[in-house]
Amino acid sequence: MSTQSGPDRPALVQLKPYLQPFPYGRNGKESWAAQYALETPSLKAEVDKNGGIKADQPYGEIWLGSTHENGPCFVEGKEQSLKELIQTNPEYYLGPKLLADQQMSSQYKNNLPYLFKVLSFDKPLPLQCHPDKKLGGKLMEDEKRRKGQNEDFVDSNAKPEVGIALSPFTAFVGFRPVEQVAAVLRGTPELQELFNPDTLEAYYRVAESSPNEADGKAALRTLFAEAVNASSSKVKAIVPKLCKRIAQEGADQVFGAANAYTAKGEANASGESEAEAMARAFEISVKTYGDEDVGSLTALTLMNVLRMRAGEGTWIQADDLHAYVEGSIIECMANSDNMVAHGLGTEEQGGISTFVDMLTYRHLPADQLLVPYQDAWNKGQEGLTRLYNVPIAEFDLIRVSLPPSREEKVSALDGPLCLVVTAGAVEVTVDGESLTVSRGQAAFVRAGADIAFSNAGAKEVEIWGAFYQ
Repeated sequence: MSTQSGPDRPALVQLKPYLQPFPYGRNGKESWAAQYALETPSLKAEVDKNGGIKADQPYGEIWLGSTHENGPCFVEGKEQSLKELIQTNPEYYLGPKLLADQQMSSQYKNNLPYLFKVLSFDKPLPLQCHPDKKLGGKLMEDEKRRKGQNEDFVDSNAKPEVGIALSPFTAFVGFRPVEQVAAVLRGTPELQELFNPDTLEAYYRVAESSPNEADGKAALRTLFAEAVNASSSKVKAIVPKLCKRIAQEGADQVFGAANAYTAKGEANASGESEAEAMARAFEISVKTYGDEDVGSLTALTLMNVLRMRAGEGTWIQADDLHAYVEGSIIECMANSDNMVAHGLGTEEQGGISTFVDMLTYRHLPADQLLVPYQDAWNKGQEGLTRLYNVPIAEFDLIRVSLPPSREEKVSALDGPLCLVVTAGAVEVTVDGESLTVSRGQAAFVRAGADIAFSNAGAKEVEIWGAFYQ
């Protein structure tokens, strides 16, 4: 493979991102997604042509490294999409290691294996999970047969993902351990009303028996199925009572049984008690979606509440339950846009029975859901690069932090890098080509090339990147 770059084969390009005005986003220029959209000239011109950023419009996401049909990035200043650029010379842009990876080549032929975004939201995202590859294919076929076209399910790829906080970040992620759910239920009469008494008694017996993994998952499945199928009238009978008691007695009185399981360290950067975190997330959900949304009670009763500071994050497997609550985050996932959901503002998508059947029912303590990272990664020659060890085959993440007048050289990566600058301005140099990228702007770097980052201003620079290795 020739590694020679040139006008027709650039090693480095600025990208035109894709703005997604999803309804859970922060409104107007409060959203980082909206702010970032205005930093790329061609995207700003497109936004301005359509009336500009609207103060009362939510802007949930901006896709910064995407070849997906639902939100493709383009090479800035050109009509060429990122996918088209890559496919002019897949070996040059993707690298021989990625092309030789059987899993990658079968699922993402001559394509990026990941989708790189920033999300900015102050309203909970839907209670959701993302199907594995087998189920994704089935959902595509079923929808095509029913509707004659694909709308919700447009690819068959699995969608494991990672979210890393850019600001304080709260999220419901995964099921609590079996005994924690039992304690929350026993201590909160209002939540008990979500279930049939016989269901609760059977669950308590399992929880008290030190169940094995399979029995624990089966017990949680029974609770989730009953909760997510609850009628709006049942939910509406519970939510106002619970809200009233929280207001009168305080979170620690209402959810005090959960405080024995208060997360520590990075899983609870806010320092809240578990009860306080539960009440805050619940109140945000009810304020946003009203007192009939089944997702508010389901998440509150069954799920971990993570609260992270900037730089900390969580990982989610395919078929894992989650619902992000508030924050601005870097999000990266396998190159897919599939979702099965019900509740927290979303009507049934993919089928409630499918939702119940597909979940992993993984039930871990909150601190086991965090992404481990390694500062002073050995590919960063000046010690200014953090590697996030993502347990997902399609990608890993880096953060490069540059004080004024500093630079970092990152040794050649196996696969392509998509990056975004979240603070300051940086000069990126690859194969003798240089590009200045400032806050809110994104770029793409070919596989297999050394990369030099040099602070181009007087402020601290922060760069985030997703890449295959």
